[in-house]
Amino acid sequence: MNNTDQSKASCLQIEIGKRLKKLRMDKGLTQKALAAKVKGGVDYTYIGKIERGKQLPSLKVLLSICETLSVPINYFFRDEPDTIVYVNGSAELGFLVRDEKGRELLNTLKLLQERDIPLVIEIARILTRHGNDEKPEKLLEHETPANEFLPVAEKMTPYLEK
Repeated sequence: MNNTDQSKASCLQIEIGKRLKKLRMDKGLTQKALAAKVKGGVDYTYIGKIERGKQLPSLKVLLSICETLSVPINYFFRDEPDTIVYVNGSAELGFLVRDEKGRELLNTLKLLQERDIPLVIEIARILTRHGNDEKPEKLLEHETPANEFLPVAEKMTPYLEK
């Protein structure tokens, strides 16, 4: 292996380690907890070595780690690892990760309080219906006029407190 190949391998090792550590911490796991969950079993010191860039995991171990953390293996190799959509193996929302506006939306959604989610869902439904309607100013029979949603939202306890 020449110096260039060694340098690339070293960078890959370090990058995989950084990404594994970030992912593990995002999931709220210790190295011991992650090691215990990995199928086939690995020692927590091995996880530590990977995270510090001192050990390049085998493909088999990396696949087991990916399965444990519910991420695709390409998470460790793609250019933009920061935005992950945990959809248990589904690629339905992949377009959001690839698009700049989609990533902005996902990052904003991460900041929501749980109590705000029903309101955001209702807003998204309204926008979807109006976006699909040729004449947005004309309401369908089952739709509520937009000016009625604000009073409903204001009656929700969390919004009265603000």
